[in-house]
Amino acid sequence: MNKSEIATLIQFNFWANDRILSACDRISTNEFTRLLAPDPGWSSLRGILVHTLDAEYGWRFVLQALDEEGIMAEGDFADVAALKARWKEEQTAWIGFLDTLNDEKINLGYGDDPQNGPMVWQTIMHVVTHGIQHRSEAAAILTGFGQSPGELDFDLFLKEESESI
Repeated sequence: MNKSEIATLIQFNFWANDRILSACDRISTNEFTRLLAPDPGWSSLRGILVHTLDAEYGWRFVLQALDEEGIMAEGDFADVAALKARWKEEQTAWIGFLDTLNDEKINLGYGDDPQNGPMVWQTIMHVVTHGIQHRSEAAAILTGFGQSPGELDFDLFLKEESESI
């Protein structure tokens, strides 16, 4: 894997997040925070998205060997605007982290056992695929609220963002 490929995946991740968050702008705070049945695993649409953001934040901290400040909670985000603002900060942090990487660093292990553990690119791929799972859940919920985020496919991202890749 190389830096350009990783940068494309990270850009896709945030493009897709933005589509979900834009759809969230079109629902009520009650719909955003409502407990869902059956429980999708994170209690609400807000819970799913906070978990997704927290995973992006947590894995970035692991990759940067930083001390995490704690797990984010649903209650930290009263509404969509608060979540969007924090996610924009995380996007900026990921772009800053990406700027520190090169092809060699992306293909190295990290952490306590860099020889036998995952490589940086593999963990970034995990972050992206984890986000895909939870955005799919969020998209289904939003569609149920009458506010589909539209297509979230990688090929659409490539078409829409071809100038910036």
